[in-house]
Amino acid sequence: MMKSVKLEDLQKGDMILVKWVDASDIRGTLQEHAGRPEIHVKDWGIFLGVSGQKRQFLLIGKDVTEVQNDWGATRIPLELVEEVVLLMPREQVMKSIAEVQILARRIRLRRYRRERIGV
Repeated sequence: MMKSVKLEDLQKGDMILVKWVDASDIRGTLQEHAGRPEIHVKDWGIFLGVSGQKRQFLLIGKDVTEVQNDWGATRIPLELVEEVVLLMPREQVMKSIAEVQILARRIRLRRYRRERIGV
């Protein structure tokens, strides 16, 4: 049932695959950098919505803590998204991931702290 979809056709809890372009940090000649500086990425997980004030980000849930219902998520800038594919609708996902049932308007995302190394 995999098919390309528009963001507005998704509902929170759908399992999706997102194809997007990211920057890369690779050593090479100037010609290699100028010819192909981007890297193509595929991320899949649970659609948590679109969020952001200055820039919009597509939120994909990767994991969830059962007790607190805190989601770990990948945040992808919308302008870098090339395609979104629906892998499984929310109704099917709920059979395996009960937390999808209570996805409300606001999602609690786990906050990660950057650790300073060598300080």
